[in-house]
Amino acid sequence: MKEQLIHLGFTQDEAETFLALLKESDQTATILARSTGINRTVIYHVLQNLANKGLIIEKSIQGVKHFSSAPLSALSSYIDSKKEIVQMLLPQLREIVPEQRLPVKVEVYQSIQGGLAILKDIIKTGKDYLAFGEDRHFREILGTLAEQYVRQLKEKKIKEKLLIPQGQEALKSKYSEVRYLPKDIRLPTITAVYGEKVAHAIFQKPYYGIVITSKDLATSYTSLFNYLWSIAKKSN
Repeated sequence: MKEQLIHLGFTQDEAETFLALLKESDQTATILARSTGINRTVIYHVLQNLANKGLIIEKSIQGVKHFSSAPLSALSSYIDSKKEIVQMLLPQLREIVPEQRLPVKVEVYQSIQGGLAILKDIIKTGKDYLAFGEDRHFREILGTLAEQYVRQLKEKKIKEKLLIPQGQEALKSKYSEVRYLPKDIRLPTITAVYGEKVAHAIFQKPYYGIVITSKDLATSYTSLFNYLWSIAKKSN
C-alpha cells in the first residue's frame, strides 16, 4: 500500500505515517516517531504536510497533541482536488505548448455532391476566402444551388475575393470583391483558399473536388493569389 500512496504523491515518510495512523488513532508525535522509525524532528514536518492535505486530525488530550487519520473519504477528496487543479491548469499549459502543425490531409470528392460538400465546408469554416477560376462553370453546373451559396455568404458576412477571366460575369454578394485577369490566362478549374485548406473544382464529368489541408500549401496559394490580384484589372 505504501508504494501506491507514493504514486499518489505522498513522500515515503508521509505514507508510513498515514498508514500508522490508520492502524491506530490518537498517537502522539513521539509514539509515531518510534513506531515508524522517523526522526522526531522530521515527524512534525510530516504531520504538518498531512494536515495541509486534510488527511489527519489533531486534538489535544491533557495538553498533549494527539493525531488520528481523517475519514477515508478525505483521501478521495484529496485526489479529486488534484484532478481539479489539473483541469484548471491544462488550458494554461496548452498556451505554452508550441503550435502543432496540422498533418497534410487530402480528400477527393466525385460528382456535384462533392462540390456542394466543399461549399458547405467554406460556409462552416466561416472565414474570408480567396478564389480564382472560370466562374461560369460554377453557375452553369450548380444553377440555383450556386445562388443559395452566395446568399449564405451574405448572411454569414463572409468576404470573398474573386479572380476571373475578362469577359465573364461573377455571381457575387455584397461582400464580394472581383478583379479580372487577361483572357489569355486559362483557368478551366476553380481554386479556393480558406483557412488552412485549398480546394480545387475540376469541371470534367463526372466532376471532381479535391480538398488539401496544409498550412504551407494554403500560404503558397495565398501568395500566388495576391500577386495575380495586384496585376488584375478592377473593371471588366
